[in-house]
Amino acid sequence: MNNENNEEEKRAIGYEKRPISLRIAIIAITAALYIALGYIFYALSFLGLQFRVAELIVGMCIIFPLEGLIGKIIGVFFLNLTSPLGPIDLLSTVVNIPALYCIIYFRNKGKLKYLGGILYAIIISVYVAIILNLVLALPIWLMFIQVFISEAILATLGIALFDKIKKMLEIEE
Repeated sequence: MNNENNEEEKRAIGYEKRPISLRIAIIAITAALYIALGYIFYALSFLGLQFRVAELIVGMCIIFPLEGLIGKIIGVFFLNLTSPLGPIDLLSTVVNIPALYCIIYFRNKGKLKYLGGILYAIIISVYVAIILNLVLALPIWLMFIQVFISEAILATLGIALFDKIKKMLEIEE
């Protein structure tokens, strides 16, 4: 009984029995996808009217929770090295940890997985709004609303996309 609880607990936080080389490869692919999409759509990826297409990658946490989280954090770090806001935007790597955990926590809870995406969008939008207010003196509520709309759309689409991929590939928990 206790062993079953430990296995369930490990699965809840994203621990899976995969070879370390595969886990590293998934992390690298996630980071590379995020960085590539960020640079391809660079003009849309920063400031108040951002529509960071790379955010679709949050859905990777549906299939590979821990690897998706680490890969996205690495991707955010490298993309934000070129942020017009400067080094302060690197703090978003830390903010992404609890935000992504919302997606990981709700990933196996049916339609509630989209609640994880909305919570993710709220956390990221609050951070971006505060940073834009501090650095550029932009109105915090307006920035929150603008960023939240794009984050909610992209997180929801990313979750739906990777959930579909998970079902197509018949990946089990």
